[in-house]
Amino acid sequence: MPRRHTSLFSHVSSPPSPDANPALWEHRLRQRRPVSRNPFEKEAETIGDYGNTIVGSPPIQSEPFKFDEGQAGNGHEESVKTKENYDAEWGEQVPSWLNLFFDLAWTATFSSLTSNNRFRDPWDSISYIAFFITAWWLWVSQVSYNVDFYTDDWFHLLFVFMQLLVFGALAATTRGYDVTNYILHSPGSPVLETYDITTISPSRYAAEHLTKTSLQAITFVVALSRILLLVQHIRVVIYAKFTAKNTRLPRRLLIVPASLVVSAGLFTAAFMTTLSGWGLEPNGAKVKYACWGSAVLVEIIAQIIRFQLDVNRGIRLRSHGSVTGRLADVTTILLGEGINAIAGTFFAIEQAPGFSAPTGGSVICCGVIVFFLAYLYFEGAAPLRSVRRRAAWIMMHLPWLLSVILLLEGVKNQLLLLSYISSVDYLVAGITKSIGIEDEAQMNAAMRPLLLQAGLSFNQEYAGLVNMISSNFSRYESLANETAMAFAKEITQVWYLKIQLSASLNTYLTYMDNDTIPDTTYSMIRRYQSDYNYTLEDYTAAMTSDPPQLPLFGQILEGLLEPSISNARYIMAMCGITFISLASLNLIQAWPRDRFHWASIFSRYTTGICMVSLLLLNLGPVQAYVGWNDEQLSRRAGVYRWIDASSVLPTLALAYVIQFIIDTALVYAAVWHSRKATARRTS
Repeated sequence: MPRRHTSLFSHVSSPPSPDANPALWEHRLRQRRPVSRNPFEKEAETIGDYGNTIVGSPPIQSEPFKFDEGQAGNGHEESVKTKENYDAEWGEQVPSWLNLFFDLAWTATFSSLTSNNRFRDPWDSISYIAFFITAWWLWVSQVSYNVDFYTDDWFHLLFVFMQLLVFGALAATTRGYDVTNYILHSPGSPVLETYDITTISPSRYAAEHLTKTSLQAITFVVALSRILLLVQHIRVVIYAKFTAKNTRLPRRLLIVPASLVVSAGLFTAAFMTTLSGWGLEPNGAKVKYACWGSAVLVEIIAQIIRFQLDVNRGIRLRSHGSVTGRLADVTTILLGEGINAIAGTFFAIEQAPGFSAPTGGSVICCGVIVFFLAYLYFEGAAPLRSVRRRAAWIMMHLPWLLSVILLLEGVKNQLLLLSYISSVDYLVAGITKSIGIEDEAQMNAAMRPLLLQAGLSFNQEYAGLVNMISSNFSRYESLANETAMAFAKEITQVWYLKIQLSASLNTYLTYMDNDTIPDTTYSMIRRYQSDYNYTLEDYTAAMTSDPPQLPLFGQILEGLLEPSISNARYIMAMCGITFISLASLNLIQAWPRDRFHWASIFSRYTTGICMVSLLLLNLGPVQAYVGWNDEQLSRRAGVYRWIDASSVLPTLALAYVIQFIIDTALVYAAVWHSRKATARRTS
């Protein structure tokens, strides 16, 4: 029988056939969404005086291998009690592409803040934490709603789209965000200043305008997001009223909407404060953040209470989702963001001179840290399945996610710091060696490639030396020969110091952004490069001290390094909090069933406490990185010697590797012990 050939356009005029194409038919039925769908089942049957549903949604199955705390209890009553509000998936779920799109849009909010925040001092970290908690709660509150009440209709697609606009607006307005503005200082100024349009500088005006716009946009957008979520919850209450009919409306459905009314009012009050002149004063700014924090706190308390109550009593949900998978997806996205941020530094490391073995080792350590963060989260002591303590599981992810973000940001900064120090040491050593060459042609040949690596032109720098000599020629023209030569040497050494600073500054800008340099340090740099007598102070100090000291250059270098060194001061605490958070998550996820399970959790707590205890390295009589003699270097705080030894990232990586070895050893020991016990019973 000849094979039948079908034309590409054979079905252009064919009518739809559900029997011939059942998969296409089901797909079209899903796409034919209603405007709005009841999240509760109408055809529920009830018994007894309480109206509890016994027919409808599929029950949560009790699997023998699930870590359900009810298994450890006494009797059937406790087992049933644990399944009332279990974090399990059944029924129609939110499309995976929509969840991913929503999570990525949320990630953009704090990613924008991360790229705009330089973490120059502790207040920068506090500002970041405050914003992250707000953005995190926007995500949690919406996901908590979706888990219980999402239905595949146009209403929810529209509101998800509007939430994406909210996240986009937040991501676009983070540049002027700083909780210390109008409280500790005015925007664009280190101190509090009165806003006077007649005397304000252009830079200060630009900073003031950016801050006002940012705060107004953030508070307005967050208030709008609360109203959007409130509308969704009100819709649920209306459907519940119609579904319950003659039975009493479940009052637990009113807890979150009531908190959203309060929250929206508080955020609106914060927004109105930003519009008034009082909001530009310290007291007004404090009230604004008090309203902000109170609004988030009210919602958190309401959600925790609501999570303890079973929504399915009296009425039955059409479907139910799981927050476990959503939080796992967010963790994966955040780790990916961390990898992207760390990988972005590799171009600067390639471009800068002086790549060393410690730098290469630190790059490897970055990969180890990120990999084992993911491994220890997903490969815990118990399987990462649905958890019963949803509220505790969600809340514990706040310190976990926040510590991961700050840790990876600190890892990136430490990699840049180590690479910068290595490059500066290489350039300064090379320039110093070149200056010691007596033959001028050989000196020029040795110095030329070094200056090019530092982004400097030898011809321009040499022209600067000639200009310095000619401008000071009248001062030594009539002097004796030896005195004139000594004066010429002095000018050459001052020129060398200027080159050394320019090379250090250019290398710094290769790794770091321009706005990470404090204004006081920038003014010292400009004066050092332009004021001969100012630079001469360093040369004079070097000639009169043993070993030679360059106090002004040291102050400038200290100012350049301070933001990155500040990260090293707390990075060990962030590492420790990740271990403590992981242990707490394991404990919340499943109550330990044997000593090996307990040992894994205890080991994570112990490792975390040990890493946090490294904060003691910040103690020491000398709180400065730069030292000019052995006595100064030995009296520095331990954190500076830790940085000098290039041991920051290796220490963090070693902690994660050790924890991995401990967990793996416990798994093998538990399996060996279990098999041995089984063999003993069977024999």
